[in-house]
Amino acid sequence: MTANTSVKVPAGTTVTAPNGTSVTVGGSSDTIITQAGAVVNVPASATGPANNVVTTGQAPGSGLSTSALSVTSLAGSATTNVNVVDGTGAAAVFWGGGHLAMDSSGNIILSDRGSLRKVTQAGVVTTLTPQGSWDGVAIDPSGDIYGSGYVQGIAGSPPTFEASLQEFSASGTYQQLFANWESSSSNFSVGTGGLAMDSKGALFLADVANNRIVKFSVGSNTWAVFSGSGTSGNQDGAGTAATFTLYALPDLAIDSNDNLYVRSLGTVRKIAPDGTVTTITSQLQTGGPIAVDKSGNIYTSGIQAINRIAGDGSVVSYPFTNTTDFITSMVTDSSGNLYVGTRGIGAQIFKITFPND
Repeated sequence: MTANTSVKVPAGTTVTAPNGTSVTVGGSSDTIITQAGAVVNVPASATGPANNVVTTGQAPGSGLSTSALSVTSLAGSATTNVNVVDGTGAAAVFWGGGHLAMDSSGNIILSDRGSLRKVTQAGVVTTLTPQGSWDGVAIDPSGDIYGSGYVQGIAGSPPTFEASLQEFSASGTYQQLFANWESSSSNFSVGTGGLAMDSKGALFLADVANNRIVKFSVGSNTWAVFSGSGTSGNQDGAGTAATFTLYALPDLAIDSNDNLYVRSLGTVRKIAPDGTVTTITSQLQTGGPIAVDKSGNIYTSGIQAINRIAGDGSVVSYPFTNTTDFITSMVTDSSGNLYVGTRGIGAQIFKITFPND
């Protein structure tokens, strides 16, 4: 294909970009974004309607890009997640499945099976503290780290799970905050979920146990439901009139204007600073990871794919075949690079740079 041309093709068509990346059209009314010089192959078995568009121009909406992502495995073993080990690059071992945050020096701070760990841009992994039960992670401008989590209460029948926030200060001091702010005798996910801090120092939690967003004011030691009724659903609205269906251990992202973003099953939801919830896009694969960059692009994951979502809700998916493990959390840096953490056969931290489509 030459530059700035488009062609309609049926499902089953294969599009191979000049860089060798290949995708197969599997849907209906899809857009495939590729580069000049791409080869389009329509096999004899592809006899359906030619209602998919392959384009080398500027796509106006959603699509699947054949542009290759630049991916680096920053740290973590690809073959094991047993016996967690500090180290450099592939010599480090993560349990995986925790949340990621980025500090002002470009270090990745993550929760990893309850511990708090750090990964430098050189891939050096160290454990900051084994204290606490770390899940969601957020960092303030001073370098103090906050985490969501829970502790098991005094043994009883049945035992209780008691949620708290916690802080690991830049000077290395650990303390619990908001001890036992919620509890349960049956749901061990109380207090867990993605954590984010706004420009005023308030903390927000994607409270997966109760399908809501909770706001914590650290200075006054108070908390309140910020958005979501607690009932499962995907209803937009103001404050507690909205509903969420939070999945697994969802990420929570925040942009430079203090708008929050969360995955609610297959939708991406935006929560404004006044608590009003709107849907950015829907019909994505069910999942929890989400991040937002300084330009307002939103990132989520699919099955061996990374989705980049513009403010108007249009989605471009990029093939991500560097691992078959599940992406469990995401964060961006000030330069627009995306970092993802995985969980599966191994557990790794990947650094991803996007092409200029």
